[in-house]
Amino acid sequence: MWETKITKVSPNELLMRGYPLNELIGSISYAAGIFLAIKGNLPSPQEEKVINAILVATMDHGVTAPSAVTARTVASCGVPITTAMGAGILAVGDHHGGAGEKCIKFLKSTFEKQETGESLSELAKKVVTIAKTNKQRISGFGHRFHNKDPRTTKLLQVAEEEGISGKYVELAKLIAAELTRQSNQPLPLNVDGAIGALLADMGFESEVGKAFFAISRVTGLTAHILEEFSQRPVRTIIPSEAKYTGEEKRSIPE
Repeated sequence: MWETKITKVSPNELLMRGYPLNELIGSISYAAGIFLAIKGNLPSPQEEKVINAILVATMDHGVTAPSAVTARTVASCGVPITTAMGAGILAVGDHHGGAGEKCIKFLKSTFEKQETGESLSELAKKVVTIAKTNKQRISGFGHRFHNKDPRTTKLLQVAEEEGISGKYVELAKLIAAELTRQSNQPLPLNVDGAIGALLADMGFESEVGKAFFAISRVTGLTAHILEEFSQRPVRTIIPSEAKYTGEEKRSIPE
């Protein structure tokens, strides 16, 4: 015998963390359901809004992402949609989609290094100096396309408004400022770093960093796969050759 605390399945009844699933349907959002499944309790309205913002923030990053190229390549071979989706998710690892997890680990280990009376600014300066001296890259900062990640700005705004932004976000922002100062170039907190800091502030373990990335990104992968199904089969997909022909910038309806 072994134990599980997630879902109880009985004839005509399903309990998710103790809540009847049929009562959750129509009562909570998918974001709240994810929080419940992982954490074991329903989120506060503020936590739910931030989790939802996180899921929206990383839905897609175009055909430049390795997971999108992988999913589209496999889709072009004539496989079922789920096979192509799985292939894309299998591309998620330490170097693609893993920065959030690494950032959580780094931020938590950094707090363990804080000395009595040491301010967060001093702590940030210390760990950045050590990283620079040892030529170590700090995950969650800088981006190959964005020198000011617009997703980060909005995520942190939402978190601040909802009162979720805590000590991990504060430390992450100070590290970004110190990295920029010591490097003499913009190395801002990117979306993965922001998500990592927010997940840490909400009490999640580091391992969920990749999970949240994958849960969110599968949405964009599905769109890429469906589009790829209309292309010629078994084609070589070169991201730099892609030409965007979709809708131009438009406003969200009020």
